[in-house]
Amino acid sequence: MQRLILKALAGILAIGLITAATAGAASLITGADIQNGSVTGKDIKKGGVKLSDLSGKAKASLAAVPGPAGPAGPAGPQGPVGPEGAPGSADRYAEVRDTGLLSDDVHKNVTDDMISHDADTGVYCLTFPAESLPLAGAANAVLSDDVIVSLQIETGGGMSDCPPAATVKVITFDVSAGARADRAFRLMLEDD
Repeated sequence: MQRLILKALAGILAIGLITAATAGAASLITGADIQNGSVTGKDIKKGGVKLSDLSGKAKASLAAVPGPAGPAGPAGPQGPVGPEGAPGSADRYAEVRDTGLLSDDVHKNVTDDMISHDADTGVYCLTFPAESLPLAGAANAVLSDDVIVSLQIETGGGMSDCPPAATVKVITFDVSAGARADRAFRLMLEDD
């Protein structure tokens, strides 16, 4: 019986040593004890590593890289019509066709009889009453990037290629053709 007691004590002692060794080993394992590259994602418990556990360099490497742009979305609905603007301050304006005649309903204080134009010259002359001569203005091409429009105002008249009393001259130059040519234009003039 004494032998049986000794064997039982030896067994209990062995179990105690094994348990103590395992508990001690668990608290003594550090990163230095683990071989580099031997721990994988399978070895880490899901949710076991938080963003706060990572180094600054590791966090920076996680920064999002923008992907390619997606397709354009559909056009939105038409917005409401805005209020009508105040009348412009131009004393005179007109849209003049390449023929030298006014476009319908796009003119103020300019009439067809004020415009003289010789066919195929690209020169348009305007004669106004002496009591209301334009002093300043601007002109541009109608719907064309290839046309340069120049404006000359001479209150005393006498401009070349125009009748003697004409005080405004517009020249339309077609860049593609490399020459003056009859082209539609818009004109805005101020009397003061």
